[in-house]
Amino acid sequence: MTALGTMVRDHDRDRYLASLFAPDDKRGPLLALYAFSAEIERIPRLVSEPHPGMIRLQWWRDTIENLYAGSTGGGHPVAEALAGAISCGGLPKQALLDLVTAHEFDLFSDQMPNLTALEAYLGETRSRLMLMAAMILDPAAAPRASEAAGLAGVAEGLALILGDPRRRAPFLPPGLTVETGCSHAGQRLRQALALLPGVAPSVLPAFLPLSLTGLYLRRIAAAPGEPLRVSPLRRQVTMWWTARREFR
Repeated sequence: MTALGTMVRDHDRDRYLASLFAPDDKRGPLLALYAFSAEIERIPRLVSEPHPGMIRLQWWRDTIENLYAGSTGGGHPVAEALAGAISCGGLPKQALLDLVTAHEFDLFSDQMPNLTALEAYLGETRSRLMLMAAMILDPAAAPRASEAAGLAGVAEGLALILGDPRRRAPFLPPGLTVETGCSHAGQRLRQALALLPGVAPSVLPAFLPLSLTGLYLRRIAAAPGEPLRVSPLRRQVTMWWTARREFR
């Protein structure tokens, strides 16, 4: 396994598993994109106050600008791999920059003000990630998957927030409980699933993490006070069955 594969497996196992269903020539660029996302998401855990985290995020913004100006990544393994992913999928610079900027929220103790702001945050992070993965898999087909990615990212991201009691306080806006959050995520999940039949099979590996969202929401609703726990084997089998059914 490559270093990028190990990093994605350890930080975002669902996307690592999904990448195994991608064509061989697309798996490396996919893992590079997911490793970049993992690098951004782990910054709040590496710093004890916002300022150092802001410096790290700015480094990534500068690095992205440099990649689009012709840099090869300056020796940083994830940045170098991201350059290849950008080339493979024709990834838009602004989408990467917006993903970095959205994660500034993670550095502070402010509460998400309302559901609209939460969906915007998930759109810039989870939905953008899905759509960029689809662009790597099939640049021509990806635009037709944008609406599904928007809904799927909200459903998946909200389920993961609800499944981690430590993240609920800052991320859940006033009035959104675990119960109502599960209901809203379930609604977005159903809307996304209704659109997936119109999505090209070539981009479906980008959406495979969504196959676990319903399972996660059921587990959270059954034990709302507990952290979400689903065995790696159960996740892998669920994803395998979905891929077998959808890619036949």
